[in-house]
Amino acid sequence: MRKPSAILLGSKPGSVVALALMLRRGWSVSAVVASPHDRVDPKAGGLADHARRHGIAVAPTQEDLPPTPVDFVISYMFRSLVRAPARGLARRAALNFHTGPLPEYGGWAFYNIAILEGAATYGCTCHYMDDGFDSGPLLKVRRFPIDASRETAFSLEGRSQEEMVRLFRDFCEMAESGAALPREAQDPSKRRYLKRGEFEALKAIPEGADEETIQRYARAFFYPPFRGATMRVGNHTIDVLPVLAGEQLAERLHEGDVARLMQAADEPELRKSA
Repeated sequence: MRKPSAILLGSKPGSVVALALMLRRGWSVSAVVASPHDRVDPKAGGLADHARRHGIAVAPTQEDLPPTPVDFVISYMFRSLVRAPARGLARRAALNFHTGPLPEYGGWAFYNIAILEGAATYGCTCHYMDDGFDSGPLLKVRRFPIDASRETAFSLEGRSQEEMVRLFRDFCEMAESGAALPREAQDPSKRRYLKRGEFEALKAIPEGADEETIQRYARAFFYPPFRGATMRVGNHTIDVLPVLAGEQLAERLHEGDVARLMQAADEPELRKSA
């Protein structure tokens, strides 16, 4: 059976892995669009870098995509709404991969709300794209248990990224089977979508909050290098870091040190002077 073809619009390291998975499985990827100002892996590079290495066209914007139909148009954490002309290039489906379980965690603040509300589970979603944000029918939601008291937005994103790679792999298997893909309307009574302005307003810790509440807000918005939770002290607004942040950063303190120091030890100049 012929492997599917696709266009990929994406951001973050997960989009690089999505591209790699498709190529490894024999898919034809005709073009990619990388989100502007995407934060990429400093060593591995970003989506555009990987596409060029494989001879795949890199369109600067979705309006510049080649007008050649493909089986799937895939948005993988793409930072902009994929508009109708780009979605219309899909013969089978135009799909978005979102690192929050829909319908309850749409828009901004999905990691943050889960921690603020003490959620026992979290997840990621593959859904059909329409004219709205995170509003189309569901293809599949992948959920997993969490302990919100031991998560920050930073750590929950990391776990969600891993789960979404697994969700993407599941999608690839379904797409390759040739069977009809699942399609389920979102329950409007459960749907929630927060806009960016609402997300920023949530960062303010309530006046008079107790220590547990302060730490919960601090965990919910800890995501370097962006500004996290804040509180008013007199005439000043101060940033509040969670105690848990120190533990999480300590776990990565010496990550990669051995490989980096071995590379330094193998430099020709050092060998000559030894």
